[in-house]
Amino acid sequence: MTPRQPARFASALLAAVLALMMSSPVLAQSTAAQPAAPRKLLPADEGAADASWVQFRAWLLQALQRGDRKALVSILDANILNPLEAPRGIAVFRKIWDLEGKDERLMRELPMVLQMGSVWYQPKKGERLLCAPYVPIKWPLDDVDPYDSGAITVREALVKDGPSHGAGTLGSLSYDIVAVRDWEVADTQAQLQQRWVKIRHAGRDAYVPEEHIRSAVEYRACFAKTGAGWRMMEYVLGIEYLGG
Repeated sequence: MTPRQPARFASALLAAVLALMMSSPVLAQSTAAQPAAPRKLLPADEGAADASWVQFRAWLLQALQRGDRKALVSILDANILNPLEAPRGIAVFRKIWDLEGKDERLMRELPMVLQMGSVWYQPKKGERLLCAPYVPIKWPLDDVDPYDSGAITVREALVKDGPSHGAGTLGSLSYDIVAVRDWEVADTQAQLQQRWVKIRHAGRDAYVPEEHIRSAVEYRACFAKTGAGWRMMEYVLGIEYLGG
């Protein structure tokens, strides 16, 4: 025998054994590819361990609830990072979000962002930041496309077969990452303000309430703890500038 013949013989023997195993219906069934386990994005709230953050967040939420835009401006960093490559700074922030006007987008969205868990994030350049919500920072960017997926952010979100609380229930999801088909679907009862997100569930279209799912590309707010207190350093789209 030449030196390579034993290895060749062993490979042939292994192939024969595997073929015999797969010929058995029971063994073939047990070795067949199984559906991949659903990806999870578990909630996190690292900021809860810092009493000063908890106190600051409560104060800011109260200010936003009052519609106090001056209080919001008072905690902005002078060099705040704005979205979509807009120039930095408070003046641009005020213009983007129409703080002198009647646009309520920011006053509605920022409380929802703050009420979700916050996590620490270290950019390649600059200081460590505490960012809310946790979804974009913890998103598995390496293997899940954030543009057509979303993360369920609650335990046991009911999955419906139509965009209505009265529709049939298909099951529930807890912190699952799911494929999204449509981010804004009106309720079947036009007079209701409820909005739904169309997802793929168990091979079919299904619906979850919009408040139970979050996209990794929605806005995130990042803060730094300074000698003068907490300052908002960024308000950008979720995965924008990550790693920057």
